[in-house]
Amino acid sequence: MKKYIPLIIILLSLITSCEKVLPIDDEGNHQMVLNAVPAAGHQAFVNFAYTRFLLDSTNNHPVANADIVLSVNGIPYTPDSVNSCNYFFPYTLQPLDQLEININTPSNVVHASTYVPPLPRISNPAAASLNNYTFKYIGFSFDLSDSLDFGEYYRITVFERDSGARYNEWTRKMDTIDTISSSLFMIHSSELTDPSVCASLPLANYFYSDLLCKDLNINGRQHYPIQLFILQTIDTNEVEPFKHEYTVRVQSVTPEYYQYIISASSQSNTFSFFAEQGQVWSNVDGALGLFAGASKWEYTFFIDTIPTAPISTLPFTPSNNLPLSKSQRRAPYR
Repeated sequence: MKKYIPLIIILLSLITSCEKVLPIDDEGNHQMVLNAVPAAGHQAFVNFAYTRFLLDSTNNHPVANADIVLSVNGIPYTPDSVNSCNYFFPYTLQPLDQLEININTPSNVVHASTYVPPLPRISNPAAASLNNYTFKYIGFSFDLSDSLDFGEYYRITVFERDSGARYNEWTRKMDTIDTISSSLFMIHSSELTDPSVCASLPLANYFYSDLLCKDLNINGRQHYPIQLFILQTIDTNEVEPFKHEYTVRVQSVTPEYYQYIISASSQSNTFSFFAEQGQVWSNVDGALGLFAGASKWEYTFFIDTIPTAPISTLPFTPSNNLPLSKSQRRAPYR
């Protein structure tokens, strides 16, 4: 063993001699950022600030002497209150409002424009627990009425909120948790998932966590039925009573917001760690950021309050993409 000690010392000396301390320079010029996603039924507000250093935990970096004017359908509004870097305007947004913002600062002029998309027209929402498959699913169906020749862009997401006590195998103690995470789902609608209109790539060719699509294939369709199959995971360490709350969100977004989501998703995918970081898409002149409308419809339910439905129960019809149980694989569904 002793004969290897000099070799180990040499290797350690080589490693330490190559060590370098990289200086962190935070003296550069910070850029201005404007962010706002106006939505129908909500008070108009924008966030306007300087970019902050990565290791800076301070959230308040206001731009001094900023003169902000928001024009709604040609009527100008100025902020009536300011909280940190959030500027609130005395106006509640309505569908199809045309918005334009102009900001004058001592060093720059910032400008952006957008509109408030209409609320998604959703009817007949229904949820049920499906028990005929290899994995546990929640079936969720609703009807979507699409506007004729409006050119709508849709975003569909599902969120799960877990709340209660859970046994921690590592600490051997009970943990109280209250977390919100996105849920994987499948969608039974080829008109929305066709690559010609869908900007989202499914995981393993089946599951989506965020579905972005255009309405080209359902333009003007009234009461178009959509079925989601939400993958329900099971945690054996949960202690009753434990709540599983699901929220299905359907958004109508502007083309600018649609493009921003695509750009942001490409920067946060699995392989972006190994690539040079690019710029996230922006529609703001004179600053970074996004000023684009997005109106949402949401439906929330608890897993314990929905019925358990067999595969034949409408409106949850079988999907060829769902993994079947062993008995179903032996005989075709009738």
